Amino acid sequence: MIHRHPGADLEKTTLLGAVLAGVTLLRPLFAFKENRVALGEPVMLPEAGGAWVTGAVAGLVLAAALLSFAPQVNRVRWAKISIGMLLFVTLVITLGRSGSQTVAGMEFARITPSTGFWVGVLASFVLVQGSLHSAPVSNLVRSVVGLAPFLVVLILLAGGMLDSLAPVQEYYTREARFVSELGAHLWLSGAAVLAASVTGVPLGILAYRRRMAERPVFAVVNGIQTIPSLALFGLMIAPLAYLSREFPVLRSLGIRGIGNAPALIALTLYALLPVVRNAYTSLAVIRGSVIEAGKGVGMSRAQMLRFVEVPIAVPIILSGVRVSTVQAIGNTAVAALIGAGGLGTFVFQGLGQGAPDLVVMGVIPIVLLSVFVDRSLAVVIRALTPRGLKGAPS
Repeated sequence: MIHRHPGADLEKTTLLGAVLAGVTLLRPLFAFKENRVALGEPVMLPEAGGAWVTGAVAGLVLAAALLSFAPQVNRVRWAKISIGMLLFVTLVITLGRSGSQTVAGMEFARITPSTGFWVGVLASFVLVQGSLHSAPVSNLVRSVVGLAPFLVVLILLAGGMLDSLAPVQEYYTREARFVSELGAHLWLSGAAVLAASVTGVPLGILAYRRRMAERPVFAVVNGIQTIPSLALFGLMIAPLAYLSREFPVLRSLGIRGIGNAPALIALTLYALLPVVRNAYTSLAVIRGSVIEAGKGVGMSRAQMLRFVEVPIAVPIILSGVRVSTVQAIGNTAVAALIGAGGLGTFVFQGLGQGAPDLVVMGVIPIVLLSVFVDRSLAVVIRALTPRGLKGAPS
């Protein structure tokens, strides 16, 4: 009877990444447009990158496929991570270099990343994250590797290598407006999370300390999550418009049926649940035996708060703030529909004008902001977590 090494079994995630990477060779890398409204002409990877780039990508596909059958030891995981990163860098550089050559001398020409590019990016993500998830590395390393692709793109953007991309062209024609809407987006999401934190932490503590308050508090914050975001934004319009009309002082403070006021209230309500839940959990996880042990060694109430309760509670509460922040950054895009501005302005303008490049210009910064904030807060939470409580990765 032949015994197979369990680590040598087929690793399906890696094989999926290899298959997706192979699709990059079969689908257009980008579409060339003579102007914003022209139909795109597909350009395949061999045409865009030539034989060397095509051969390099084919080699990476073959290597990933072979590694899916290799024992899943640490060096194999890092080899797959390297393949995924190389695939991403190769595709982005090829896209920028070939795009610049294609549109050279044409004032309104641009390129749009096509199926082959996006599937290749997905393949890179599957290879990197699939291997990184099981690799025995610190959270700092995970964060650095996760942010590396965004750093590569930022460097290429700063160097002008991606200027031929249609979303970049849209940015250059709206640069001042983009900066303004980005500021509005950050202000709305940040203010909503701050308001939710200031309100949600006391509510979570109240729900834990007073059992009679637990059910109604969670009924309200859970119920808010069941309301579709667009509906909740819309529900704010009528009552705030009425209050603004009846009380001129509110109107002078900027509280109206549309604009920042209803958007901020709706975003705050949506951000409450993770904060309330984690504030409640931060107290619930403290065992009674721990409290009794603290009292047994002569700790005062202030010492218990400082040395036991706060070190346990703060990382858990911040985890809720982390979820709320990422959620708020995404939900703020909808605020553009009620006149609050933000990056969602470009998303809905693009949808209305049938301009997908404008939609992408609004969506990508939202994704980048979400990832950056999420990983940054993960590092902060990890640093504030007592050594004895550090377990699963953030």
